[in-house]
Amino acid sequence: MTAVWAAAQAFAQAPVEERQAAKDDTGTVQRRIDFARQALERAEAKVRDAETEHNEAKLRFDEARKRFDATARNLDRARAESARAREHFEAQSSELERRRGGNGG
Repeated sequence: MTAVWAAAQAFAQAPVEERQAAKDDTGTVQRRIDFARQALERAEAKVRDAETEHNEAKLRFDEARKRFDATARNLDRARAESARAREHFEAQSSELERRRGGNGG
């Protein structure tokens, strides 16, 4: 109770300019709130832009992943076909060598 009385006495003795500071402080606080709101709006806009960019990149990534997987399958098939062709070539070459060797070589 004594603290409240002391504060009231100090306020009553303060110059008029200091007593009016409370009204000015309200305006200052309002401006700070406005600036904070604007900063929040800018930050939220950046989040929305980043989310849009991320989603677009994810779509491109998913498409690229599908192409990558398809080309990997094609590469595997091509390697398998190449291996079969090599085996066939070597078998035919061996057959030719046997025939040449058996015919008076």
